[in-house]
Amino acid sequence: FFSFFRSISRAEAMAAMHTPETLEAKECANCGATDGLGKCSRCHSAYFCSVKCQKAYWPFHKDICRRNDFADALEATEPKFARWMRKHGKQAVLRDDEVDRLERAGNATSGFSRQEVMESMYGRANPIPLQPSYTAEERLAVAHRDEDEAVNRRAVTDRERRWASVEIPPALGVSTTAYKWKQNQTFVEIYFQLPTNLPTRAVVVSIEPRRLHVSLDGADKLSGELLKEVDVDGSTWFVSDGLLHIHLLKRNRRGHYDDGCTNNDTFWTSVLYKAPANESLALPVGNTGYAIVPTEYFSSEYEFDGGPNAHAYKKRGKAIKAR
Repeated sequence: FFSFFRSISRAEAMAAMHTPETLEAKECANCGATDGLGKCSRCHSAYFCSVKCQKAYWPFHKDICRRNDFADALEATEPKFARWMRKHGKQAVLRDDEVDRLERAGNATSGFSRQEVMESMYGRANPIPLQPSYTAEERLAVAHRDEDEAVNRRAVTDRERRWASVEIPPALGVSTTAYKWKQNQTFVEIYFQLPTNLPTRAVVVSIEPRRLHVSLDGADKLSGELLKEVDVDGSTWFVSDGLLHIHLLKRNRRGHYDDGCTNNDTFWTSVLYKAPANESLALPVGNTGYAIVPTEYFSSEYEFDGGPNAHAYKKRGKAIKAR
């Protein structure tokens, strides 16, 4: 009997009421959070920050969770004693004759059972923990929320993985907090990571020979005068796997040089004219006073034809001439 229904004498109760109390720090039993806590409505001893944490921790909490009607009844007038009873797992304060009555009922072969006698003496007191109860709507809502959170976690992980896979060669582009860009001898390629579930119609890209405008969901992300002119007909943009890809075809490019220009002049140090330093490439200056284009640029991929119908005159590594 005492393994299920632990009691104390009245002398012990009086001593407990006058014993100095050490209050323990309150934190969620599952995740350790300290804000927005609520007590377990059954045992009033454990704290949780949400229904989700309470549900997740139930397999570990159920063995010690006990309803304590005696402590509940004393909570308003003797909160300290009520906390002591819950902390020490005490369920009742019994007189000697009450203990004898329960023991006789437990040993009897007929008549009222010990459980029936206990309930007649103490009403709702029940040392056996009850399973947490949720309505069908609450269970469905929790299931939907868990599913949505799992989908969002997978989506965020996939998006971050795809964003990380966009590698920017240090000498040929820049990775900023807003966007990434890189170049070869034919194209300037720009990448934006799109917000989760952003519809394609909310992506606006306008490409002009010397201007570029990019907005996402009504917010400008990149807008202004381009560093150099581009071929609009050979430029394009598209959305794929949560990323916005913009490919700008350089008007002055390898195989299509402007008058008096060389391959050095096809190198871009930024996407926009007068771009901030964190969006630009800093080139060393040689003895002649001109910026030195990195050697990696001259071995980068290029397309001899250039536009959208470019054929296979391209090669990674050392560039080759079309025959």
